[in-house]
Amino acid sequence: MLVGVGASVTGDTPILIRDNGEVKLLPIGEFVERFYQNSEEGRVIQVTNIETLGFKKKKTKFWGTQNNSAKSVFGGSLWQKVFGVYRHKVDEIYTIFYLDGKMETTGDHSVFVRTHGWIEPKEVSELKAGDILVSLPMNVRRWDYQERKTIHEIKAHEFNQDILPKYLPLWDSHEELKQKYDYALSMMGTTSQGDIAQVIGVSQATVGNWQRGVHVPQLLSRKLVKMELPDKVEVTKELMKLFGYYTAEGRGTNNLEFTFGADEKEVYIYMDCINLMTEIFGISPSKAYPTEDNSFKIVYYCHQLGRFFERYCGNGAHNKHLPSFIWDLPKEFFLSYLMGYSLGDGYTTKTGKLSVSSVSYQLIRELAWLCSMHGIKVGIKVEEQKAGRVIKSNHKPLPGGKYWTLIIGKTSNPFNQNIVRPFQIKRAIVKRIVKRPYEGYVYDLCGAENEAFFGGEKPILLHNSRVRDLFNTAKKSSPAIIFIDEIDAIGRMRSVGVMGGHDEREQTLNQILVEMDGFTQNENVVVVAATNRGDLLDPALLRPGRFDRRVVLDLPDMEGRKAILKIHINGKPIAKDADWDKVSKRTVGFSGAD
Repeated sequence: MLVGVGASVTGDTPILIRDNGEVKLLPIGEFVERFYQNSEEGRVIQVTNIETLGFKKKKTKFWGTQNNSAKSVFGGSLWQKVFGVYRHKVDEIYTIFYLDGKMETTGDHSVFVRTHGWIEPKEVSELKAGDILVSLPMNVRRWDYQERKTIHEIKAHEFNQDILPKYLPLWDSHEELKQKYDYALSMMGTTSQGDIAQVIGVSQATVGNWQRGVHVPQLLSRKLVKMELPDKVEVTKELMKLFGYYTAEGRGTNNLEFTFGADEKEVYIYMDCINLMTEIFGISPSKAYPTEDNSFKIVYYCHQLGRFFERYCGNGAHNKHLPSFIWDLPKEFFLSYLMGYSLGDGYTTKTGKLSVSSVSYQLIRELAWLCSMHGIKVGIKVEEQKAGRVIKSNHKPLPGGKYWTLIIGKTSNPFNQNIVRPFQIKRAIVKRIVKRPYEGYVYDLCGAENEAFFGGEKPILLHNSRVRDLFNTAKKSSPAIIFIDEIDAIGRMRSVGVMGGHDEREQTLNQILVEMDGFTQNENVVVVAATNRGDLLDPALLRPGRFDRRVVLDLPDMEGRKAILKIHINGKPIAKDADWDKVSKRTVGFSGAD
């Protein structure tokens, strides 16, 4: 039999992607779909300049975790390259219910599970209640030689602590609008204002005002901004705290507004916000006053400030998100942001838990992932807000809907100074696995180093080795044949070049060699490969126990060439007088590829 592999997760599974330097947390289906057309499926599509969150193997002298073993020691998460994406249709999926979450995958997809001291992949169809998934952050126990006792250690992401000063431009470039304005001026006297307006998509009156110098586009004019603003601001912990305040209580429509509670306990918060705005931007609020609905509003009449905050954190409660550059900043910058956000939209319980809520599921998931990457264990709870609540200022009832709460336990709360860390945290223990019918696409990432990437509402380590899955499926289905066409594409001679011997092609070749070495005489699996360039193959492929038999196929005779031609012309418009006997006679010495 010929074995294929289609191990994947459902399209709503969140993954973290760095695309040409910009970091986004998004559903894997949304990311992969853009590379496919219409109903295309079942083949890997190569991608470039894409990274995802994978894991770092910790070097150890323990024999059970050597290179030839599926076992590894988890050393934390790190960014790794992705060389391809994959989608295909399936008719059933498995739902993994684990402590504080769930995930949906195909049965032959593997996830990493924790064993005694290491981690290893396990097919979802073989998972059992009680298995422990590898999640971020990971808590392990180790022996402390100085204190002479076993202690807890939290393994998370490795952030670069030596960052260069980063600056954010305050003024938009508005290149598209500038091009329209320049076009209108350059065509003055040669083209009618009506025609110009139609080309650039503005009114004829606007074109006339631009050409007569009555005014310039509002977004291009600094004269209309009455506040003295800097050209750029430095990314500091103070700015990150201000971004946190804005994400919780800010609005950037036309102007910049913050709306805090008017309770005496919140006086410090809105005064801190005003002081930070003065320190960073050098301005005072246009208005600051208590409202009828027991809140305190701070207003800056400056559309440029509103757009600045909107550009990095979104606008409107349902559309707020983390600044994209925060994913690469050290922990103290994130904690400043989290402090600002939690002061605006959160509270600390009597038991020390930190709880923050939002109607933006995207924001809560982003906070959950970034907390996890910084070693902070979190939980997510979804609740329903009943409709009908009335705001005093406009007396209109509010609509109902879902909202999400991020919960950080007292032992993980980074602002709880009374806890001695590190401390024991909950593990992702599998509770049950349910198989159900499914119609639709499932998705995967290909080529990530260490054959793994994190995915889920909170990061769970998923396995993505198509090579290993292929060989495992063949062994289970034996007797079986694995056929690899054009093996020279991945099996060519290895060398240490600019990639240092670790590009995706060599990773795949190394995995094939490892799997072939793991065969026993009674496996009943035959591996067959084809190539037109045997001279390019790596010598390691041709050693005894691997591809140790060569079968040279002669070039096709006339009947063979005719049969090959018939296959290739099937379904194609061909002239009625085409004589394939003549074509076959004239192609002596041609191979099938020719």
